[in-house]
Amino acid sequence: MWFRIHSFIGLGLSLVFAFIFLTGTLAVFSSEIDWLLTPESRVTPSSVTGETDWVAVARSAAEYEPSLAFETIEAPSSPIFAAEIFMVRPDGGLRVLYVHPTTGEVQGEGTMLSARALLRQAHRNWLLPDHVGIPLVTLTSLFLLGSLTSAMIVYKRWWRGFLAWPRRGRGSRAFWGDLHRLAGAWGLFFGFVFALTGAWYLVEQVAAPAPAFETPFVDDVKLTNREVARALPEALALARREYPALLVRQIGWPGPAGSALGFYGQDGTILVRPRANAIFIDIFGNKVAGRHSARDASVHQRISEAADPIHMGNFAGYWSKTLWFLAGALLTLVAMSGAVIYAKRAAAGDKSAPSAGPRRRWAWLSLRKGIGLSLFMLAMLLVAAGLQLPGLIALMR
Repeated sequence: MWFRIHSFIGLGLSLVFAFIFLTGTLAVFSSEIDWLLTPESRVTPSSVTGETDWVAVARSAAEYEPSLAFETIEAPSSPIFAAEIFMVRPDGGLRVLYVHPTTGEVQGEGTMLSARALLRQAHRNWLLPDHVGIPLVTLTSLFLLGSLTSAMIVYKRWWRGFLAWPRRGRGSRAFWGDLHRLAGAWGLFFGFVFALTGAWYLVEQVAAPAPAFETPFVDDVKLTNREVARALPEALALARREYPALLVRQIGWPGPAGSALGFYGQDGTILVRPRANAIFIDIFGNKVAGRHSARDASVHQRISEAADPIHMGNFAGYWSKTLWFLAGALLTLVAMSGAVIYAKRAAAGDKSAPSAGPRRRWAWLSLRKGIGLSLFMLAMLLVAAGLQLPGLIALMR
């Protein structure tokens, strides 16, 4: 029974699993891919000193683009990147302005059409609308849990697979089987990490979305970028006095929060996104309008905040990102090698399974149905991507 369940899930969804694993793996270093493709986003590390000079960045950006509304200013993730200012076009689209994080020099601008955006959307929702794509993608996490659990039951003493290198001279079928077990053993822990966080995303999407952190609203006053940039030094100084533990990673420009500047970042709380820790400064009167910290968040909010860093592996810089990339590559190999194994078994006419009783009882979990399901899912995925990609590209321009 467990062998057939593992086979049916693995084969029926192997190509879908492989697509999700591959896009997720590439998404780990999607910013670095964009760095290679976008010269404006590059910075010489030796020219970067200390923390981002928010005042210099804001002033240069405001002089470069005084009228187009700003949304956020984000610090670079590493010294090779420029700071990014997201600007809202009149039609609601976004453009990105690249600014040197130390000197404040404007290096150029670009669109939102990037490897990071495309890989994220392909992995997250298959380029479908969120209310359709996210539930479909996250639903596969339940099948992944079933596949991982059944593998641990089917393959006795599975931990021996850590050292089970592919045997030579026994044919391609034995080679792929050994490779499948070896990659599966090393990727097992991460498979459960991705599956459990994916299941949490499913719960959030369809049943229990996490409560949002409170954002205070201050007087809705129309301000120019230059006016906000002039008020930034005093507001930043106040934010640092009132919230000294906060390492600012992002600044929310006045707009949705009225005349308040939002300073977001990290305050030492582990496994949270910058949005979880924030202080808001009303630039009229230069006073604190509100603040929140992940330390005071509810259990639901803490789990929600931890899900992204754990799922994406971006909580410890390049150390964790490299480990997550290798894990994703292993799981992509597991998915593809599983499909090869069962294709070879089908070609050889192998009817191996557990005892005759379970075989009859679970006969509906057949190889043919698994192949059909896999091809159907892949076809639907390609059709969905083809239909949505032109609209996504037009939106990001």
